[in-house]
This record gives sequence, structure tokens and C-alpha cells, in this order.
Amino acid sequence: MRKKKRQRYLVRVVPGEGDPCPCCGVPMQIREYNLTDKHLHRPYFYTRWFCCTNKSCPTTLVMPERYKVRANASPAAKLIT
Repeated sequence: MRKKKRQRYLVRVVPGEGDPCPCCGVPMQIREYNLTDKHLHRPYFYTRWFCCTNKSCPTTLVMPERYKVRANASPAAKLIT
């Protein structure tokens, strides 16, 4: 049985610089999903997150709570702030 390949086409890199890395301070790369029905069936998901581009930094991903979305919430209360 073959191992399932990652679906990288679901993620896009947003142009520009994101928040500074909490560990090294370098501006991070912004990534976000091209949303599908699969995301809406999860209890929550992140619409956007950051990746540190500094190779020597131990921090790879930063997922801020401000981009966390509850899929089963009402439309007015979808974004958790």
C-alpha cells in the first residue's frame, strides 16, 4: 500500500512579511489555505499561519489564535478573537 502524498496545492504563500518570529525576530512567511469542504467538517482550523524562514531557528510554525475558526459555530461567531 502506498503512502498518501501531501496535498500542497491546498496551501498558498501570501506575499509580504508576517509577524516577527517569537524566537529569533525574523519576519515570517505567511501561509493560508485554499478552503475546501474538508476544512468545514473539522471542529476548528486555522485560516492563516506563519512559517519562520530562518534555518537556524528552532521555531518552524506559529499558529496564532486570531486565525482560528470554529467550523460548527454560527456565521457571526466564526472567528475566535
